[in-house]
Amino acid sequence: MSFDYQLSISKRRQSVAIKVTADGVKVFAPYGIDKRWLDTWLKSKSHWVESKKLAMSAQQQQVQIPFDSKKIQIFGEQYQFELSPSCSYIDHDAKCIGLKTRANPDSEGARKALLGYLNQVLLSYVTPVLAEYSDLVRSEYQELKIREYKRRWGSLSSSGTLALNSLLVGAPKWVIDYVIVHELAHFHVMAHNQAFWKIVAHHYPDYKRAQTYLSQNAVLLQIKK
Repeated sequence: MSFDYQLSISKRRQSVAIKVTADGVKVFAPYGIDKRWLDTWLKSKSHWVESKKLAMSAQQQQVQIPFDSKKIQIFGEQYQFELSPSCSYIDHDAKCIGLKTRANPDSEGARKALLGYLNQVLLSYVTPVLAEYSDLVRSEYQELKIREYKRRWGSLSSSGTLALNSLLVGAPKWVIDYVIVHELAHFHVMAHNQAFWKIVAHHYPDYKRAQTYLSQNAVLLQIKK
């Protein structure tokens, strides 16, 4: 069994490595490596590469594609999604959400428009929750930002900017609450040390359950066009 790959040669490398991504397979090798040895080594890794590709394909199938499926997850529940000719709206009782946009549904512009509206939906929930927890945790922040991040759910900068990932809108509210408490705790302790987790546990005892949810559902919360 063989596979296609992109080879990257570097004088700085001392060993061979394989990276399987959504864009394909990349092989990193040191300068001057024996081509026959590399071919043999790559053949020995064929089954491993194939298993990684299958696992990645399964993950990608779990990603939300609301413009195709007409469904989207809001606060941990499935909502019907539609393009609205008049205005963007959300009905939590009927579990439906509509988006008004001039962008082509297949375009990145439509996805950005949807994320922009979902930011407003998330903001409407987190604003009073932030006010409540900031008093309880005795934390302060100067500014709230909601935007999409690839590798984090939230952050609190040294300048007081509290940021939340747009994709949290798909998580249950109790998970969002955990992220808020987590970031507010950084007002007192920036490092993830024992003192930090003591603060988090005091105000959110079930934090490990929320961490598990985010770890297991990170792919599911993603939104693709």
